[in-house]
Amino acid sequence: MGKNRVRNNFNRAKGEVMAEKSQKSEVRSQKIFSILDFRITNLKSQIVNRKSQIILLLSAFCILFTVFSGCAGRQIIITKDPLKAEEHIKLAQVYEAKGETELAVQEYKKALEQDKTSSMAYFGLGNIAFKKGQYADAEGYYKKTIENTPADDLRNAMFYNNISWIYIETNRELKQAEKLTQKALDLDSAKMRIYLDTLGVIYTKLNEYTKAEDALLSALKNSSDDKTALRHINMHLVELYQLKGDKDKLHEAAERLRGLDK
Repeated sequence: MGKNRVRNNFNRAKGEVMAEKSQKSEVRSQKIFSILDFRITNLKSQIVNRKSQIILLLSAFCILFTVFSGCAGRQIIITKDPLKAEEHIKLAQVYEAKGETELAVQEYKKALEQDKTSSMAYFGLGNIAFKKGQYADAEGYYKKTIENTPADDLRNAMFYNNISWIYIETNRELKQAEKLTQKALDLDSAKMRIYLDTLGVIYTKLNEYTKAEDALLSALKNSSDDKTALRHINMHLVELYQLKGDKDKLHEAAERLRGLDK
């Protein structure tokens, strides 16, 4: 009995020790698992944060890369000019007709951004520069106009004519102006009233009064009901007859001019 009691006490003590060890082991395990859970959670958090950083970096790279080529099928949209060169020119002509020359200049220049060979854009800029008295700029634009127009194009006639007027206004290269106006006359006979009028002014400047009168009277005959042309031609005849001292013809031209204003 004594041995059994001792054995039982020993077993009970052993069991308590084992239970205590088990409890300690369980506590230790729980601590370990808690630590592991914390580390895993922390690691997951780090991974998530890292992923976020990576995504942000990739997104930033994607945006930068997209500017030049596109990324993952996503491309930024670069706004393009919706108007063609011809449409900018038409808009510029409307502005010019309304007297809004600065807006017209902007539109002509936009047309040239679309098409650097647009002769009508250069022509429009040349006309505006001419009206402002910026003759050097106007001459440059008119020459660019001719450079970008086929030689047999009828529009060259008015380009030649306008360059001639630069030479008239600056009183230089009048012989060259005569040649250009003759080329305009040969190229486009439908507008001969304009080119004959220009020739008349050139000959007046050159003191070739007979040629000047012939050209201006021929222009007068070919102007029919074009009041604008008739007004310019009679004004130039008045100037010519004043220089010649021909009072009778001066009076006739002045009367025709007054009749156009009624």
